Amino acid sequence: MLNVYGFVFNLLAGLAVGLGVNWLADWLPAYGSGASTALRVRHWRRWGVVMIASVLFGGYLSMLWARPGASSLPNGWILWSFFALFLLILVVDLEHRRVLNVVVYPMACIGLVLTFARQDIAFSSALIGGLIGFAIFFLFFLVRPGGLGAGDIKLAGLIGILVGFPSVLVALVAAILLGGLGTVFLLLSRRIGLRGTMAYAPYLSFGAMLALIHGPAIVAWYLAHFGIV
Repeated sequence: MLNVYGFVFNLLAGLAVGLGVNWLADWLPAYGSGASTALRVRHWRRWGVVMIASVLFGGYLSMLWARPGASSLPNGWILWSFFALFLLILVVDLEHRRVLNVVVYPMACIGLVLTFARQDIAFSSALIGGLIGFAIFFLFFLVRPGGLGAGDIKLAGLIGILVGFPSVLVALVAAILLGGLGTVFLLLSRRIGLRGTMAYAPYLSFGAMLALIHGPAIVAWYLAHFGIV
């Protein structure tokens, strides 16, 4: 049953997260670059979209926690923190075509430390997930140079740390499928050419949140479907 107080709390949390992500997206890209503050201009359309997305995520979480089996989900503060992280990464990559080291490196360290406080993931799972995520996208980078940026490779490793193994496979497969659909759309709409590139972090971010929330259930379904367990 939907908890009214929890629903209101999540909506308010969505507003707070939206404000925080927008503020960071305005300021972080110029961090350490010596860029003029004149470049740190608020993009009001993006501000609106981010606020709406954050509030909708709050409503979605409220519905998830009202369903049976909600106890298997990560803690609320984990879900909100990682949602804010990946939303920030998504926005910055779309606007600047960059995955910021000032975000990825600290969060990778924090993600490993957080495993000692999380109930849904162990340190070994996070470490293996990070290595697998980094290795798979590094191989893609070697096979098709220029198709991915170094930031995408580091982001795949970060996702592996935060969602762990085997959920990292769900995140990467989802990102690859979504990225493929996005590529087809951009080609058909002639927004990119055959040798063009696109921002890949948004697809990785979507895959990461899917894996964080539904990864264990998807893995269990896959193993049962193919009679592996």
